[in-house]
Amino acid sequence: MDFFTFTLIGLFTGAMGGWAAFAFGSKTGKFIAGSASLSAAALEADSALKGFIGSGHDSGELVFSLCGAYITGFIATIVLLTRMLLQQDSRYRITLIDVVFGNNRALDAYHEAKRVELDSLVERELNVGALQQESQLLEARKRALDEQARALQLETDEARAVLQARDELVGGQPSISLPHGYRLPIKSVFLQLLPHHVARACQCHLGLQQLNARFLADAPAAVNGMDLFDAYLMEVAGCIKQHLFDQHGAAVDDEVRVHFRRFDPGDRLYKGHVVHGQVGRQLTALAAGSGLIGLSRQTGRSLVYSVNRQAAVSTASAHWWQDYLTYVFDGILEHGEPTYTLGISVRHGAVHSGMLYFLSFNQWEHGLQQDLITVHRALCPSRADAPKGAEVQLLF
Repeated sequence: MDFFTFTLIGLFTGAMGGWAAFAFGSKTGKFIAGSASLSAAALEADSALKGFIGSGHDSGELVFSLCGAYITGFIATIVLLTRMLLQQDSRYRITLIDVVFGNNRALDAYHEAKRVELDSLVERELNVGALQQESQLLEARKRALDEQARALQLETDEARAVLQARDELVGGQPSISLPHGYRLPIKSVFLQLLPHHVARACQCHLGLQQLNARFLADAPAAVNGMDLFDAYLMEVAGCIKQHLFDQHGAAVDDEVRVHFRRFDPGDRLYKGHVVHGQVGRQLTALAAGSGLIGLSRQTGRSLVYSVNRQAAVSTASAHWWQDYLTYVFDGILEHGEPTYTLGISVRHGAVHSGMLYFLSFNQWEHGLQQDLITVHRALCPSRADAPKGAEVQLLF
């Protein structure tokens, strides 16, 4: 019974030592595993001898059976595990020497061979090559679709550009945008007169600067600032007639009329205030929110009657003036309302409407408003409640 027990203990300890020596790949790991296994065998032998040796037993036989069983179990485990490796269908085979002496290169090569084998097996089973080809086809198709999308986007952008260019053409001609929402065809005569319009606008600007300097110099000594400002408005109207429309002298008073209306807070009407030309024809009082005056207050732009007929109201002199420009100066306020409006009426639209279009398109009125604000603040400081920061620049 004691001999059998020692043999089983040796076989078990040797098998565990063989497995440990096989499992740990590095030489250090194998050395530690072997040392631990031998230590365990020694402890087992010591414990077994103390616990199982009775009277009349030969201790040498028991120790011999324990050691022989340990060695047998160790070698048998190593051989069994190695044989299991050799039975694997691998391109690279590992040997017992490699395992026992911790040949890491051989073990790594074996692992790599198994990985390649498994990858090959997976590729065969899943048909990875066909999947990769399909993926490449899909990628190529995606690139082709992306190219088509870019080409389509370019065509769309070109089509939009063509449509925009078409929208800017009226009757096959280029056009400009005039307030409010009107496309004015640009005819050759307009282009021919454009240098003339620019030159006259510059002359008018210089004339207005001279007027501003003169009235600002008189401002400190002014007794009645409002009367002096009305005189300034009359001078401005004459400057506009002379420089923009070449109208000066009594013989041409019937061709162009420049006037300023003033807001009456009692009636809430804009009534004639300063008129240069055709003084015998009384200006019609207009409601603050109606006609082109109301639309100018909404848009902040000057409006020409001939392109905004649907918004205009009829006046007593509509049969006399073929076209006119209207603007509300929203930079000079009294009682919370714009105080003055500008009107430029022309007798013959074929002669002067081009200048009205030019002034409205270039927002010339904003430069004029800045001049009026400057002089009004100097002459009427107690009445000028125009908002600060209303600085504008000439756009021509």
